[in-house]
Amino acid sequence: MSNSSDALDAVACAAHGAYAVKDSAVIKHVGIILYDGFSLLAAGMLAEALHVANELQSEGASHSLTYRVNLVSARGGTVSCSSSMSVWTEQLAGRHFDSLDNLFVAGGSGVARASADDGLIDLLRRVSAKSVKITAIGNGHMLLSAAGVGQREWPSMKQDIHPRPTTDILPEYERDQALMTSLALLKRDLGADLAVRVADRLGSGADLSLAGTLEQMYDATLAEKARASARWLVRNCAKPISVVDAARMSSMSERNFLRLFKREIGVTPSKYLLRARLDLTCKLLESSDLPVDKIARRTGLSNGERLSKLFRKEFSMSPTEYRARSRQKR
Repeated sequence: MSNSSDALDAVACAAHGAYAVKDSAVIKHVGIILYDGFSLLAAGMLAEALHVANELQSEGASHSLTYRVNLVSARGGTVSCSSSMSVWTEQLAGRHFDSLDNLFVAGGSGVARASADDGLIDLLRRVSAKSVKITAIGNGHMLLSAAGVGQREWPSMKQDIHPRPTTDILPEYERDQALMTSLALLKRDLGADLAVRVADRLGSGADLSLAGTLEQMYDATLAEKARASARWLVRNCAKPISVVDAARMSSMSERNFLRLFKREIGVTPSKYLLRARLDLTCKLLESSDLPVDKIARRTGLSNGERLSKLFRKEFSMSPTEYRARSRQKR
């Protein structure tokens, strides 16, 4: 979101339903409530982030959720942003009101004046009473305070950038706060990996105040990828799988996968897979009378000769000796 024109395009597209994508299993209806003097950059960034999430999902094999974004206001019609550009809004009533899943309250220079709008304040109270998830962007929290919708009454998502106690908010801050708000929603709905991909597309213009948060999100996503691949290796260790297969399951190149896995798990994927296969072998030796050669085939270790070599290297004894010793301890 580099300028007001881009923001206006994003908001206008949302208003006219241009963000619709192919049908998916779940449709989430999202409203962005506007008023005269709202922040165009913040509303545009939020709408664009949800649009990008729709696009990224449509490019993949599965598309689990579609966001439908509507720009709404207390009375509908034309609303002017803080930079005097105008957008068309729908009145938050009827079917839009009943189908709403999330409502975002935009911030902006006009928030103090909007806080004195009885119609808007009453609308926020009625939305809150319906248990719709309401989230303020920037100084939009002033509207919630005016409506008596307190922190404990509305299920806010975790905010990574907290509102400043003033109505004068820099455009860059509004944009970045809207980005982090949208990423929090995407992370909760679709997982950290999708949120990171959206951040990749939109976050390049973010200032240094976002760097730490985005880095944490990347690190958390990569760490979870490594843990998930480790679990996959254990579940499938009896099959003829390889490290290349694990890298493919993680949607990573083999080189990057090897580096990530070693960093997060502490050993190489091949070593981890071998340990999983040897653990399974020990369990079968302890609990069954299967021949060593058959156990080797059942644990992905090819044959009895290879299993015996690996066993002597790791445990300094043969599989048969291990079986005998384990039964002596019973």
